[in-house]
Amino acid sequence: MIERGKSLESHVNFDPLIKAMKKHALKLVMVTAIITGLSLPLIQMMTPKYVSTATVLIKAQSDNASPVDQVDGYDSTRAQYYETQLNLMQSRVVLQSAVLRMKLEQDESFNDAVLGNEGMWDLPEETRIANALKTLSKNLKFTAVRQTQLVYVSYESPDGRRAADIANGVAQAFIDYTVEQKVAKTLQAQEWNQQQMATLKSQVEEKKRELQRFLDKEGLIMFRGIDGIETEQLSILTNKYADAKERRIAAQATYELVAKYMQGDIEDLSAVPEVSSHPQLQDLRIALIQATRNLADLQRVYGPKHRKILEANAQLDAIHKQTRHLLEELKIGLHKKYQAQLIKENHYKKLLSQDKVNYAKLIDKRDQYDSLKTDLDKTEELYEQLYQRSAEHAVNTQYREPNALIYDPATVSDRPAKPNKRLMIVMIAMMTFIIGVLFIIVHAALKRTITNLEQLQTRLGLTPLIDLPSFSDKKEQITTLELCRRITQNPYSNEIAHGLCTALSLKAPESKSVGVVAAFPHEGASAISYILASALNSNHRTLLLDLDYRSKNSMTRNVLNAFPDEGQQSGEIAGFSEYVSQKRALSEVTINIANNLTFMPLGELTESPLSFFANSDCLEAYQHLCSEFDKVIVNLPELSENKDAQMLVAALDAIIVTVKADNYTSHEIVPQLNKITALVDGDIYGVLNMTKEDMLTSEEAKRFAAHNSTELFESEELL
Repeated sequence: MIERGKSLESHVNFDPLIKAMKKHALKLVMVTAIITGLSLPLIQMMTPKYVSTATVLIKAQSDNASPVDQVDGYDSTRAQYYETQLNLMQSRVVLQSAVLRMKLEQDESFNDAVLGNEGMWDLPEETRIANALKTLSKNLKFTAVRQTQLVYVSYESPDGRRAADIANGVAQAFIDYTVEQKVAKTLQAQEWNQQQMATLKSQVEEKKRELQRFLDKEGLIMFRGIDGIETEQLSILTNKYADAKERRIAAQATYELVAKYMQGDIEDLSAVPEVSSHPQLQDLRIALIQATRNLADLQRVYGPKHRKILEANAQLDAIHKQTRHLLEELKIGLHKKYQAQLIKENHYKKLLSQDKVNYAKLIDKRDQYDSLKTDLDKTEELYEQLYQRSAEHAVNTQYREPNALIYDPATVSDRPAKPNKRLMIVMIAMMTFIIGVLFIIVHAALKRTITNLEQLQTRLGLTPLIDLPSFSDKKEQITTLELCRRITQNPYSNEIAHGLCTALSLKAPESKSVGVVAAFPHEGASAISYILASALNSNHRTLLLDLDYRSKNSMTRNVLNAFPDEGQQSGEIAGFSEYVSQKRALSEVTINIANNLTFMPLGELTESPLSFFANSDCLEAYQHLCSEFDKVIVNLPELSENKDAQMLVAALDAIIVTVKADNYTSHEIVPQLNKITALVDGDIYGVLNMTKEDMLTSEEAKRFAAHNSTELFESEELL
């Protein structure tokens, strides 16, 4: 079942589309010619329209004519800038400004009024402006040139001069409107700045008074800032304290050094620079040197007891005593000097500590002062900025810089832009032709009925055997049996029957019992089964078995009407039902309708066909028939009305489904075929009945159609 489903149509077949195009080609050409001809008067009556275009250049950067920054600036490097300018150019306010500048609201053609009709002036001004704006927008077109700064402003009008004036007027209205917006923003900014300046000026005066009150309250004097004097004083005290400390340390060091050497050899003390530099000590040293030299000279002449020697020694002792005495005085002087320096140091240290305390208290006042001063400075700075910007605004109001300019003004066109009448005629012809082609293609594509033999495989999953033409002649209505007899008697149509038999034997050579069934009534299953049996009887003993108990116009009735001598008084004889239930002899329930062709009618059935076919005796009887004949052709009931065929297909070797061409769609037939698809192991074969001559594909059917044989007639029963 899955493999059979894969064989359904999964590709596009263009053959039906091509055939449909060939079939309707003449109609398509005629319709195209008629519609094109009807359009000619209308095209000739069309009013010519002139189009004029003005080229607007949107600036990428502002002019440098003025060094003052504009209030309303722009950044052209942003991706949305030029698109925004294009949309602003098409805005209602710009177009309304253009209408008022060019006084289009006073033009009757822009108010849908006829010249000379004064009813327009009865309309309110707002209505006239709205009408003019609507007419202007309808005929106005803006085109942005990609990757450039250019915009084309085009206007269409029956008057070429008017088209050029309006295109230039709209472009100029956009430029003037942007300039007016700039000036308006500048004036608004200037007014706001002046208001803020007045407010800031009063704030500056109030802050100055507040700052002066703070200085007076705290008794502060401005000298190099709020803490200038204190800082200067603190700096002087710090320097004096440092000097006093340095002198104290030096005096202390000298005193401690002198005190240390006073306990040892006095000669070592004289080496100390602070002591040796004393004038008296220097004099004593000179005297000591002279006395020592004198003693040395005397000792070379006199002895130690000599008076001069003693005097010289006494003089040396006196010098030494005087020196020690001087050093003692120096020590005392150095100690006093050290004490004096220490007093000075402590004094400056105390003064510095007091000044630090006072300076620390001044820091809080300085912070308050700085806060007030900063507030005042910032306010004055803001006032100065606003003053400068206000002066710049005054300059900007005098300079009008547009963001765009008309680079190429619109000129009067010497020939109309539309309509291109020749092109319109060609387009109408082409469009009519294309629409006709599309209609034919869509109609053919949406047609889901089975029209040719190949579609049995692609759309229904059936293995195609043969297609039969439509044997039609409306002058006479004949029975199905008579029609089948004429088909077998005509050499060309009989070739179709043998073609069906041959196709079946080639694709199912081992099939002994063949069932013929249709999805819906009047599909020709009875006729196909009779034609197939008639073709097989030339080489095989063939049994034609009718098991369609549901049909009112059954094959059994037609055969009994054709062979009345074989029937009973009621026109009916015993058939398959009696063969199964009463075990009748085969000769009692069959009719020989041709050489090697035997027909078994339905018989009288007293129970439901479903229960009859479900009886095991029915299957045994059928198998016995298959053993008695070489070929058994079974006429089965339709699939759409009952389940009888589903009960019988399992006993058959092959199933042939009869499909009437152009009658039912594949979506209607496939659900009926699915009833028996799962019950059949092999392929299900298909025969396409009543096919149109241009859709025939089998060789036998084409040959029959080529000879135009009209000896056969279609019957209502075959349908």
